[in-house]
Amino acid sequence: MAILFRRFYIIGFLFVSIVSCQPKALPLLKVAKPEIKSLSSLFSELEARKLAIRDLKAFVRTKISGKNFNQSFRQTLLVKGNEAMRVDTYSVFRQVLGVLIYEGEKTLMYDPIKNRVISGEEVGETMQRIFGVYIDFGDYISVFLGGIPHLSHLQTKVAEWNSDQTVLKIETINQKTGERVDIEIDAYTLLPISLTVIQGAQEIYRVYWDDYRKVDKLNFAHKVVVKVKSKKQSIVVKFSDVMINQGIPFDTFELASGLMN
Repeated sequence: MAILFRRFYIIGFLFVSIVSCQPKALPLLKVAKPEIKSLSSLFSELEARKLAIRDLKAFVRTKISGKNFNQSFRQTLLVKGNEAMRVDTYSVFRQVLGVLIYEGEKTLMYDPIKNRVISGEEVGETMQRIFGVYIDFGDYISVFLGGIPHLSHLQTKVAEWNSDQTVLKIETINQKTGERVDIEIDAYTLLPISLTVIQGAQEIYRVYWDDYRKVDKLNFAHKVVVKVKSKKQSIVVKFSDVMINQGIPFDTFELASGLMN
């Protein structure tokens, strides 16, 4: 009986020792939300962040899909503030499919098939032929940099938290165009995560920013999604090899004058 008791004692001691040696689960630490003093101060920070990105160079993979098409492209993207943007598009065999340049509120496109630069309505027709969509770079140049278009013209109407207080939802009016602009801001990073532009009762387009990563101490969204509900179109842009504020000469956004004829 004493031998049996000792065996149970030894087994019990070993069990208690093993359990006591297991690592204890630590309570999850809650990250404190940054203080938002006012919406005006938040908008000032968003504007300052947008202005901090003076220029951008990146390789991008763009997927464009719609009702009757689904295409993917390899591209290089060069952006200089809100002033100019250049997109070089290549085929899978690295052949140039087109060069788009937006500068001074004017869009030009180099058409390699015709070996000339086109402008005006012909740009839209060529973009439809190559990409399947027409893109107004005047609006989207800020979007690709992770900024909110026409931020200085937006007037706040309503601001509220979502149910778990992780997203700040802001309803604004563009005083210049009369469009309603709904913005969603991450409560912990104070970075924009979505934008919806509405004219009357119709949604014009919707933007999502995702996969934020540090580039030269700046948070940059490496994935941008643009959806045009009325046309059932979507554009997904994924960035790689991003370089910020390395300097881009203005002649980068010029095409040979001889090609204009």
